Amino acid sequence: MADCPHDDSRQGNTVKIGGNQPKARVFRKLNAETQREAYQSVLQHVRTCLNRGPYNVLELRANLTPEQAGALPDALVTLAKAGEIAALGHSVYARVPWMPATRTVVTSPIHDLVFASLTEHETAGEIAPWLGLKIAIVREALEALEQAGLIEERLDPRRPNRYRIVSPHMAKHIRQGAQDRTFTDIARHG
Repeated sequence: MADCPHDDSRQGNTVKIGGNQPKARVFRKLNAETQREAYQSVLQHVRTCLNRGPYNVLELRANLTPEQAGALPDALVTLAKAGEIAALGHSVYARVPWMPATRTVVTSPIHDLVFASLTEHETAGEIAPWLGLKIAIVREALEALEQAGLIEERLDPRRPNRYRIVSPHMAKHIRQGAQDRTFTDIARHG
């Protein structure tokens, strides 16, 4: 199982989580045994990391093998649908305290992964193989993010279909990860 990134950064050491991450192997193209092993190890990895505190999707992706990186989107979707994790915004996820649900948690790990990927890549053609997703899924996520006003197409007619995060401040936070942010456990303050 991959180590949770930034365990030492919570004591003040900053670690870059960007460009050194592996290109994902396409999950659906792996043999059944490799899929099962990668998927199970990623589920355990995400649960272990989020038990320690919030992480953004690039932090969760750091230190994974290419096979595990390919399993990450499916694992995040499974955990979100099961209500085990929730998005806090800006591609940051946290473990949901075990209690009866008061409302349905609506989140899109695929959109969050594509959004965070824009800190390192610009096109659907670059993002899809890096995440191990179909290009149509990435294009759909880019369209939804653009409609939400979070990203925009770069205005360079010589280089079409290139996107960027609208807020440079938000992009900086995504690159830095969740380690410098303060989160409060509101369940304990009820």
